Formats: sequence, structure tokens, C-alpha cells
Amino acid sequence: MNRTHHIILVDDDRTCLRMLKKMLGSIPNCEIDAFTSASSALEKSLQVDYDIVISDYMMPEMDGITFLKKFIKSQPRTSRIMLSSYCTKESLYGAVNEAQILRYIEKPCNEHALRAIISQVLKERNHNQPASRTSEMLGIIQNQEHMIENQAKEIERLKRAVA
Repeated sequence: MNRTHHIILVDDDRTCLRMLKKMLGSIPNCEIDAFTSASSALEKSLQVDYDIVISDYMMPEMDGITFLKKFIKSQPRTSRIMLSSYCTKESLYGAVNEAQILRYIEKPCNEHALRAIISQVLKERNHNQPASRTSEMLGIIQNQEHMIENQAKEIERLKRAVA
């Protein structure tokens, strides 16, 4: 069974947001959340694990680089894509170096190109990541249990040495 992919869109332009959502809406097994507010999107990122985040660069509340840098803190494995109709060399460098974007797409974007990029990113994510986060979390828990066991042994050894 195919898992559901989650995509989050952030753009202060409601018309652009609706068009993006419509362009991506027919990708199979995808749920799309759309926000005109970067802060609201950051709040939602604490509740949902996203596969892809697509952000506009120029937004009034915070620019896309600032937004994506904050987004990385809660979801470092999410693939990041930036959209913009205005790009300078400095903003592109910032997007790549600071926000660690995977792709930069110029607005207005071609629907077929955008869908192809998203499909490729999801395909790569399916291939490169564990089938579920449950197995990843299980490994982390087992590692922590092993560390606790070793610490308990060390505490007992120290107690015997002091006694």
C-alpha cells in the first residue's frame, strides 16, 4: 500500500497558492496544506510530518529563506523548494546555502515541470528513506535503552568502588 505524502505550500499571494494547490492536487497519494502566513505554516509543521515544503521567496511576514531556516529546525528531512518571480544572485545563494533548498523554481511556473519535479522528489524520498518512521524511532529507542543500561552498569561499578 502506498503511503500518503504531505506537501505544505506557503505563499502570501492567495491566487498563486490556489493555482499551486490545483496544479499539485491530482498527484496520487498526496495531501496538500496551503498557508498565506509563514507563522501559521510553522505552527502546522509541529503537527504534521511533511515530505516537501514549497515556499515563496518574497513574503511580508518573513522572507522564504528565514521561513525555511526555521522550518528546518522542526523538519530537517523535508525536501525544500523555493518559488520566486524575483531572484537576485544573493537571494539564490541564500536559498541554497542557508535554507538548503533542493530546487529553485521561477514564477510563473509551468504546471508539467512543477509536477515532474514534485514526482521526482517523492520518488527519491521513497527510495532513500525508511518505509516508515516507526522503524527509525525504534532504532533510536533501542540505542537509548542500550546507553541507559551502560550508564546503570557504570553507576553500580562506581558505587562498589566507593564502598
